[in-house]
Amino acid sequence: MADREIEFTEESTQDSDAILLDNSNFVVDPSQIILATSDKHKLTFNLIQWLAQSPTRTVKSERKQAIANTLSVSTRQVERLLKQYNEDKLRETAGTERADKGKHRVSEYWQEFIKTTYEKSLKDKHPISPASIVREVKRHAIVDLGLKPGDYPHQATVYRILEPLIAQHKRKTRVRNPGSGSWMTVVTRDGQLLRADFSNQIIQCDHTKLDIRIVDIHGDLLSERPWLTTVVDTYSSCVLGFRLWIKQPGSTEVALALRHAILPKQYPDDYQLNKSWNVYGNPFQYFFTDGGKDFRSKHLKAIGKKLGFQCELRDRPPEGGIVERIFKTINTQVLKDLPGYTGANVQERPENAEKEACLTIQDLDKILASFFCDIYNHEPYPKEPRDTRFERWFKGMGEKLPERLDERELDICLMKETQRVVQAHGSIQFENLIYRGESLKAHKGEYVTLRYDPDHILTLFVYSCETDDNLEEFLGYAHAVNMDTHDLSLEELKTLNKERSKARKEHFNYDALLALGKRKELVDERKADKKEKRHSEQKRLRSASKKDSNIIELRKSRVSKSLRKQETQEILPERVSREEIKFEKIELEPQETLSASPKPNPQEEQRHKLVLSKRQKNLKNIW
Repeated sequence: MADREIEFTEESTQDSDAILLDNSNFVVDPSQIILATSDKHKLTFNLIQWLAQSPTRTVKSERKQAIANTLSVSTRQVERLLKQYNEDKLRETAGTERADKGKHRVSEYWQEFIKTTYEKSLKDKHPISPASIVREVKRHAIVDLGLKPGDYPHQATVYRILEPLIAQHKRKTRVRNPGSGSWMTVVTRDGQLLRADFSNQIIQCDHTKLDIRIVDIHGDLLSERPWLTTVVDTYSSCVLGFRLWIKQPGSTEVALALRHAILPKQYPDDYQLNKSWNVYGNPFQYFFTDGGKDFRSKHLKAIGKKLGFQCELRDRPPEGGIVERIFKTINTQVLKDLPGYTGANVQERPENAEKEACLTIQDLDKILASFFCDIYNHEPYPKEPRDTRFERWFKGMGEKLPERLDERELDICLMKETQRVVQAHGSIQFENLIYRGESLKAHKGEYVTLRYDPDHILTLFVYSCETDDNLEEFLGYAHAVNMDTHDLSLEELKTLNKERSKARKEHFNYDALLALGKRKELVDERKADKKEKRHSEQKRLRSASKKDSNIIELRKSRVSKSLRKQETQEILPERVSREEIKFEKIELEPQETLSASPKPNPQEEQRHKLVLSKRQKNLKNIW
């Protein structure tokens, strides 16, 4: 492995990026990852993840070559793996996921026929064997449909379709019902059975669209119903935290709800809570959710890696019965008596829900906080009515409150991180704003990691970049310059940037355009003058170079000789046009020298002579 390590050459250290960054950011030796990884797929995943975290292009290029040498593949193959990682298609345990994974190459008709046949046997409480289903498929194809052998699914295909159905049926018969017993079990998508033996061991999270219409701060009815995200402890069914949203939540909202659940609750006095909300803490082992895209994000996995828990997806909707049951409880005990309630189904929907709506999302947040803190968490636990939910949670924690985490450790939950270079005077440029922090002056030219609250974007939390040897360190805060009295969210700032860009494109200054035209005319005039002066100077230089030549004297002598002649000659003949040529009739006179010849006949053909104008009389001499 030593021969595969990459050393920096003198040429590479002269790169501008290498001068700005610290040497710890340029570690490109993958030996530590190889030593810590024995599985081939896991090794590939960790190396590609290491490549994706490169701070600069130079480091990324060197790491790419190091990975290619380590895996004995080409750099092009490494780029393909990086693309699959960015698209969340590279798996840590099973390599690259195929595009048609989980799909069968037979028609949907045969898939549905096989599943229906097996499920019907289960419903009749007489499950049939896979071999019997193979015979039933063969009989249906040949007898009922008149197909030939090869035109219907092979027995191996039938077994592959039945395999997950049979495994699911066996799991149902083997696993206890989650609704019975004094403890709770859940099943993951991988078929793993998780049992909650203490509080905060398995924490569940889910979203729902509340059955109520609300208004904005101006009293106008919002077009969409609000969304609720709840975080619940599996062992005690206590609500650890919740968050309300105007639009459908994503991975960022999930992270913020988890942050609210982990930190101790500090509500202002206008919430009027009668009891302390002392249910908090991070997941000790598992964060259990459904298979939504927001719960499968890299951001959530990065949070789990840092805080020490594992993200798991539930196998079936009934596995999330605890968190799903809360939504029905909210409808029946809280929302049903509020103005704007729409009802759980269309048949029970009130007629004037939109007209009666008058609550804002802040009002709804106060109502739900009071319900969870004062009522729900202190109701009897359904499986053990002698204890309340809070008492069961407190006992499951060993009768002591969990250790409070530093709020800086949860900055990763605020939003996805981004990287920037610290500029002069400890400044950072982000989203068309300049941020400055006194503690950043010592890190000029270095890459840093930024995290921020999307609701308060004018303050950034700055961390050092994590390397193979050193973990990230909180460096301090960076505040927007000249905006101390303002407060903006990320969406508001992006909207403001769009308006500025649009105004810049639509800006039309007539005087500036006139000045531009005058400037162009002046430049063209100066260019013409310069060209004319250059030609005149060139002509003068040519004339000066010919002062020793006798060509001019020869030409003068030739002209003087031509002037002494009586007849002037043209140096060059002029072109004779057809219109200048005139024809006249000429009568032939008898010649005296030819007296012996007969007299001409009067009827003889007359001849013509070419008569030239006075101007062309000298053509004979010229030609």
